[in-house]
Amino acid sequence: MIRSFASPQLYIQGPGAFDTQLGQLRRLGNQALVVTDQYVYDLVGKSLISNLTVVGIHGCPFFIDSQREAFAEQMRAGTLTAWVADLLGVSGDKEKEFGKFFVIGLGGGGALDVAKTLAHALQVNVAVLPTSAATDAATSRISVIYDEAGVFQRYDYYETNPAIVLVDSQVIFAAPAKMLAQGIADGLATYVEARAVWEDGSSNTVGARPTLTALGIAEKCRAVLFAESQQALKDQEAGRLTAAFEAVIEANILLSGLGFENGGLSLAHAFHNVLQGNPDLQVPRAHGEVVAVGLLLQLAAEKRGTEFEEYYSLLKALDLPVSLQGLGLTLELNQVKKLVAGILATEKAGNHLPAKMTAADLLAAFKKMN
Repeated sequence: MIRSFASPQLYIQGPGAFDTQLGQLRRLGNQALVVTDQYVYDLVGKSLISNLTVVGIHGCPFFIDSQREAFAEQMRAGTLTAWVADLLGVSGDKEKEFGKFFVIGLGGGGALDVAKTLAHALQVNVAVLPTSAATDAATSRISVIYDEAGVFQRYDYYETNPAIVLVDSQVIFAAPAKMLAQGIADGLATYVEARAVWEDGSSNTVGARPTLTALGIAEKCRAVLFAESQQALKDQEAGRLTAAFEAVIEANILLSGLGFENGGLSLAHAFHNVLQGNPDLQVPRAHGEVVAVGLLLQLAAEKRGTEFEEYYSLLKALDLPVSLQGLGLTLELNQVKKLVAGILATEKAGNHLPAKMTAADLLAAFKKMN
């Protein structure tokens, strides 16, 4: 089988990066649509757009909390380019000033997913500027699609990764600690899932055999998070932006992002997708919180007792859910059986399950997770 590895062209991380490193974006163009939400815009977006002008980039905000429906309508009508030109103020007689256009995703997962979708539709580059380390989505060529009620629908896969990922660790440091912890859970699942794919000789999210590099990155992600995550959260609580905190940011965003995309996804994310794709259960929990339980479910189903205890102890220390009840779920047997059937069917959606895993294994694992 062909091996393949995908990644952004450039990853930059450090304190004050949104102030000092914006010149790196100039290679992508001089007109940027900044996909964000009103909260993030007020927090950092307004100053970032002002700073873009200093490096010769004209930026205009696009708010996912008020303009998403208009975006969808323009997509359906085939008039997206003209609409974006109008937003940037370069339509009509000024169209010749449109210049080289690109998209910036600024914020959390929702903004980043829409930014990737928009850049793909327009066939332009996208730069990703996450404002938290709650997930590992920033580096990938994937958008997660939810419906208006927040129910998981599918993954959308694109031809290329973001051109640039720019991470301001001061901005991440200012985000709530629980978001960092959620990203740690997402990152801890990376190696467990990549190992399942590797051991069965299966495919990663790019549709190819994982490389040794991918598995190595996933292992390093695990090692960093076990060694540094508790210290990083203590440092954040004490108001110290330390090497441990920087290491956890890199693990959550870069190592986990490259590891999951190139190593592959398995049961931990299959559990998340099936659970969040079930409107009857209505689990209003963050991605990383659900993945934390999915991670333990995978270890239980694989009968890795020692590892289960190690991960359980760390997740509990990070105040993350470690059971179905921790997610607010009390499931009857028929509900569990439906979840098991859904998980077993996720191979078609890109979530590899260990070849030897059976429905009985999953039922026993669910029983352990009550």
